[in-house]
Amino acid sequence: MTADRFGAVPSGEYTALAAVRDQAADYAALLEPAVPAVPAVPADPAPPIQPVAEQSAPVSPPGDRRWRPAIPPQHGAWAFLIVPVLCGFAVAGTSAAGWLLLAAWVCAYPVGYYLGRGLSARVRRGSWTRLARRERSRAVPWAVVTAGLGLPLALTRPWLVGVAALLTVLWGLGLWLAARRGERSLANDLMLVAQATVALPLTVAVVAGPSALVGDLAGQAIEATAVVAAYLAGSVLHVKSLLREAGNSTFHRANVAWHGTLAVVSGLASPWWLLAFVPALARAVLLRPGLRPGAIGGVEAVVAILVVAAAFLAV
Repeated sequence: MTADRFGAVPSGEYTALAAVRDQAADYAALLEPAVPAVPAVPADPAPPIQPVAEQSAPVSPPGDRRWRPAIPPQHGAWAFLIVPVLCGFAVAGTSAAGWLLLAAWVCAYPVGYYLGRGLSARVRRGSWTRLARRERSRAVPWAVVTAGLGLPLALTRPWLVGVAALLTVLWGLGLWLAARRGERSLANDLMLVAQATVALPLTVAVVAGPSALVGDLAGQAIEATAVVAAYLAGSVLHVKSLLREAGNSTFHRANVAWHGTLAVVSGLASPWWLLAFVPALARAVLLRPGLRPGAIGGVEAVVAILVVAAAFLAV
């Protein structure tokens, strides 16, 4: 632009201007304090700006789709699942098929739990809401694991398909009761007791064959099934008397009467059952509402262990 307005600049003046610029730069360098040279370090690229909520939550790397199983928060249900199977081992012994049944039986519980919650939410809301889809999706991985464990049993024991159909009917009935009367109703809990009790004769049939239920092991299987069913029903009654029915004296009296009768009747069948049901009666008499659920659950876990130990000694 300078050349356009004032004419061309002679070449000698370019040299003079460059010399003046270099002298000024040298003079400024002399005035600055000497600073040791520092090797240049490439700067890290600035992280992308994220909202505060996203920065506080861990972000999974792309492609990370590992399954993190959802565990039902019903801690007492695990004793309902395991005790009947172990008492079935007391009757018929153990085998690889028996342990496979135990694994499949335990994994099947989250399937029914989360699928039931999903269907209940679907019925109540009238559509597959986000909650209903979430609960349904939590059941899918457990269903895959259960199918993988149960397939070898079904192939070698086709009669298990009929048992699975019966359990599905009981599960559906329990779901219907939960929808009509609430998930914590006594009727719904007793339906869970019925489903859990099926595991004892089922275990005997898997380990020793279905004929054992009408043959040599019939008496022991009937005794163990009746006692375990009464124990599970008593556990439901006891826990309800301490929590949901804490102010109901009728529940407390029914709880004590139930366990007193259970101790007498089971003791007549075999004195070894008293190892479990005398402590069970004592906890029904002595425990009062106001205890933390964790303490109540700890006592129930001890009683469950005593029931299994008594089964191995009594039958």
